Amino acid sequence: MNFKKTVVSALSISVLALSMSGVASAKEVNTSPVSNVNNISISPSHVIKIQDYNLPLSVGETYSVKNNSATRYWSDKKAVATVDDNGLVTAHAPGKATITLFKGTAVFGQVFVTVW
Repeated sequence: MNFKKTVVSALSISVLALSMSGVASAKEVNTSPVSNVNNISISPSHVIKIQDYNLPLSVGETYSVKNNSATRYWSDKKAVATVDDNGLVTAHAPGKATITLFKGTAVFGQVFVTVW
C-alpha cells in the first residue's frame, strides 16, 4: 500500500500517513530530521482536508455527503437540515446547519449547509 507522509506540526514533530483509500493515521516521533529552521512557509496546496465544504440546498432538496470512512453523521439544526445514517442530507427550512461527520468519536469533517 502506498503512503504519503507529511509533517503536520512544527511544535512537536508528527507524521500523518494517508493511505490510498483516504484513511489517515498519525504517529508522534521524538527526533527531528531538521536541526535548524530559519524560514518556513506553507502553501495551500499542501493542506490536507478530509471533508470540509459548503453545500447550498433548496427546501425539500436532498444531497448525499456519504463518506465510506465516516461511522456517524449529525446535524446541529434539525429544523433546517437533517442527515440520515447513510449521509443523506434533507433540507427542511431556510437557514444554516452544520453536518458533522464522525469516525468513531473523532470529528472526520463538516459540511456547512445553507438552505434557501
